[in-house]
Amino acid sequence: MSTQFTRRDFFKLGAAGAAGAALARLEAEAAEFKPPAGKLPTRVLGKTGVKVGILALGGYSAVVDFPSDELAVKFVHDCIDSGINYLDTAPVYQHNDDPRSSERRFGKALVKRRKEVYLNTKSMKRNPDEAMREIEESLKLLQTDYLDSFQIHCVDPKKDDIKSWGKPDGIYTLVRKLKDQKVFRFIGVTTHLGAAALKDALEAYEFDTVLTTCNPTKERLEYEELVLPVARKQNLGTIAMKIMGGATKYNLTTLDGLPAKLVGDGEGKAPADKLLRYVLSLPIHTATSGMSSYAHLRQNLEVCHNFQPMKEPERKAMQMALHDSDRFLAYNKPG
Repeated sequence: MSTQFTRRDFFKLGAAGAAGAALARLEAEAAEFKPPAGKLPTRVLGKTGVKVGILALGGYSAVVDFPSDELAVKFVHDCIDSGINYLDTAPVYQHNDDPRSSERRFGKALVKRRKEVYLNTKSMKRNPDEAMREIEESLKLLQTDYLDSFQIHCVDPKKDDIKSWGKPDGIYTLVRKLKDQKVFRFIGVTTHLGAAALKDALEAYEFDTVLTTCNPTKERLEYEELVLPVARKQNLGTIAMKIMGGATKYNLTTLDGLPAKLVGDGEGKAPADKLLRYVLSLPIHTATSGMSSYAHLRQNLEVCHNFQPMKEPERKAMQMALHDSDRFLAYNKPG
């Protein structure tokens, strides 16, 4: 048997060593973390009447990016202890090849803390039978018999026939029935593919919440102009997402391993704390952040605890600075 040591072996050892060091740092951060003093500021989530922290825990990068269930559960507990009570997940959020691991890990974390949080999941299914099967699995994985809210996920202006949602075999008819049956306390809708389509959905049906993309880039401004006024008029619980530019499988830009396409220095970039302040200054109630490290959690909590709304000149300056982020605009172009 050959014992020759190859370049591939060398790089494998190097990668394993780096992963081990990163795991050790994360374990140390988890052991040392203490929630900040004082209460996280809260806002009433529109017509739901529920008070939620202005920082929410997004279950895409957060939770699924942790290397073990134990560390993910510890992180969720630390977020709750820090005043974060709006938790967001979806069946499509998963760690590597571990299907639905975000929901499963949230379920493990909430076994004894379910009543402390506002828990939301979603579905991209439009066929009611398929959606029902997915919802049943979500409840099983989340280890709960009800959801605080459920959202019809990711309205697609090219694929969705919004008018059909209200038919007897439509997706809205199903979720409304489940709300009436107390499986969901509230129902909502989401997208980042088209502001006009999201606006159409909000005006066609009665929802309680909306999850919408918000950041200072040119393309995202239509959500401020089209969606937020409708949400405000209807007193919807309004949750902001993609505040740092959003995660992407193409990993165009990273910050400590977290895909965040707008974070950084130079043209088309901005500091993470300013991006969070920008969004919190909009008429929204909470901002989801896919925090994948304790550094992200600490930084975001600091911004929220010391939050001061941005004045219009600073908001406009950020918008102008980010309008030429060509890679961001190209990636997020609908279709």
